[in-house]
Amino acid sequence: MPLIASPAVLRALDVLEAMAADPGAALTVSELARRLEMPRATCHSVLIALTERGYVMRGDGDLRYQLGPATIAVGDAARSINSALEVTAHQAQLLAVQTSTCVAVSLRSGDETRLVQLFDHGGPFAGRGQVGQSMRLAPPFGAAFVAWGGEAEITAWLDAAGVPLDKKARTRYREALRAVRKRGYSITVATPRNPEFAAALKTLATRPDAEDARRVRDELALELTHSEYLPADLDDTGSVRMLQASAPVFDARGRAVAKIMLFGPGYDLTAQEVDAIGTGVRAAADRATRNNGGRQPESS
Repeated sequence: MPLIASPAVLRALDVLEAMAADPGAALTVSELARRLEMPRATCHSVLIALTERGYVMRGDGDLRYQLGPATIAVGDAARSINSALEVTAHQAQLLAVQTSTCVAVSLRSGDETRLVQLFDHGGPFAGRGQVGQSMRLAPPFGAAFVAWGGEAEITAWLDAAGVPLDKKARTRYREALRAVRKRGYSITVATPRNPEFAAALKTLATRPDAEDARRVRDELALELTHSEYLPADLDDTGSVRMLQASAPVFDARGRAVAKIMLFGPGYDLTAQEVDAIGTGVRAAADRATRNNGGRQPESS
């Protein structure tokens, strides 16, 4: 009989992940239970256990809970063995300072990517992300992670689209991935509904259970699948509103395990300006790869 994950452990992890998504909030048992759609008694029992071990703490004189000091030790331990995150964060911070922009580090986790660190040196109208934001690896998202993958990985990425892609769409995405490999970085450009999409992601980063935001995110993700959100080439004579430029960081096996993502400045750029930004992001990611003892895959 195959083993299954312990329901009690999964519930405890659900609680910790929900609190980590909104670390500044102090939540009551009822508030947390509603967010997780968990029975209040079950949620309370989990919180008592986590409090006893220091992973959660209850405020003095109230019934609100926040993350406890034990989570710091676990996070520091994970960081200490994840050299890719450490060196990538260092290069991302330098890039943010040098370019006066907002730069993030995202890690690949299974079939999704998650923004784990943010260095905000951008102006008031610059694009921004939020720690905790995650996206499923499916067109048009995650190109910097899959562009250097093998045929099986690219095909799986195309198959993961929210709606089946016809031959023309699959060809367009393959061309975009080839362009990403050639440039060394991916770019995404604004669409008319991008503000709605950004707002939904921001909400979900702190409230993973927000049904309206999840619905908007999924709806717009499908719409973006058939847009020019992930362009293969830019018009040299025109201008675009660049949302972000991303470049991968590779490990010793040539796998893209992290990426550096620079958010756009909030105004239109020429193709030459976009390329200059993307080249800078690629250089930062290449340094992180070298400092991590990584290498680009031979297919690149």
